[in-house]
Amino acid sequence: MLQDFASPHSNDEKRAALADAAWALLATHDIDKIGFDMVADMAGIEHGLTGALGGSVQRLVLAKMAALDHQSVMESFDDIEDAGEVSVREKIIEGLLHRFETYAPYRAQIDQLNRSACRHPELALRLLDGLEAVVRRIMVMAGDSAQGLKGMLRVKGVIAVFLATARVWMKDDSPDLAATMKMLDQRMVKAEEWGVSLRLFNGKHGDYADQDHHDDTSAGRYGVDND
Repeated sequence: MLQDFASPHSNDEKRAALADAAWALLATHDIDKIGFDMVADMAGIEHGLTGALGGSVQRLVLAKMAALDHQSVMESFDDIEDAGEVSVREKIIEGLLHRFETYAPYRAQIDQLNRSACRHPELALRLLDGLEAVVRRIMVMAGDSAQGLKGMLRVKGVIAVFLATARVWMKDDSPDLAATMKMLDQRMVKAEEWGVSLRLFNGKHGDYADQDHHDDTSAGRYGVDND
């Protein structure tokens, strides 16, 4: 989706405009084929200043993703604040689903990044680091402190849920992302079961799920097939 580039004034505005331009170009170009001149021309920024502000096209793309992630988290915060008493797990699902919704217009960019990450391990690590940062924010916002070794393992578990669901999301063209939501819920239940078996909840598993879901996962752990 192309951006409407207004004339930026401050260096911060110019860097944001460059990030928007790099992100727009990524929809139709391999990241390795996007040059600073292309980004500068689209953003309307002097060529000489572009390198100083951007550092690299990869950094501009990651800056745009950080901005989208911040937008997504803050919008989820408002939704969760208005939701009343819901479980930690439902709050996490809401946050993850809203991130998928935020990126829905940009599946072409995500596809390009996935392809590029296979060739560039450093990009893959930066993308994973960005995902971990936003997942941790979502979890803390939902009521999980995500502290200590157990907290870190819970974060890793939610990241695994997100990555597994992303494969469904890439093909989910429904307006309400119904298939994505279903997969998120199923994967979170499974992750919760693993968390219980590995004792990752510090005795607070009851805070994670409403009673109906808690009963379902308990039945699954004690030999009842819920699928």
